[in-house]
Amino acid sequence: MHKQIVMSKKNKNITRYTYESTDFLGWRVSIQRCGRIITRYFSDLQYGSEEESYRHAVDYRDSVFSQMAHHRQDLSAYMDEELAHLQDLLRRKEKGDDTTEEMAH
Repeated sequence: MHKQIVMSKKNKNITRYTYESTDFLGWRVSIQRCGRIITRYFSDLQYGSEEESYRHAVDYRDSVFSQMAHHRQDLSAYMDEELAHLQDLLRRKEKGDDTTEEMAH
């Protein structure tokens, strides 16, 4: 039986991707502040199920929001730092470095 995750205010900034024309099934977290957009994808395949990828997406989103609140005085600098971190993760993935991803720092 397929369990459907109900969209609500709890999953603000989280979108489900289920396009049949792509190889990706999972969740996207997208947060925009200070003219910058942080976007990160959480694959069902990588995390083992739709529910687990969703849980990781929520954890990541909540971590970013927590860090944003902590860095309120210099939010632009935090957003730049997080974008650089995500770009580094992407570069390592493209090089085949399969180390465990870090959460937002």
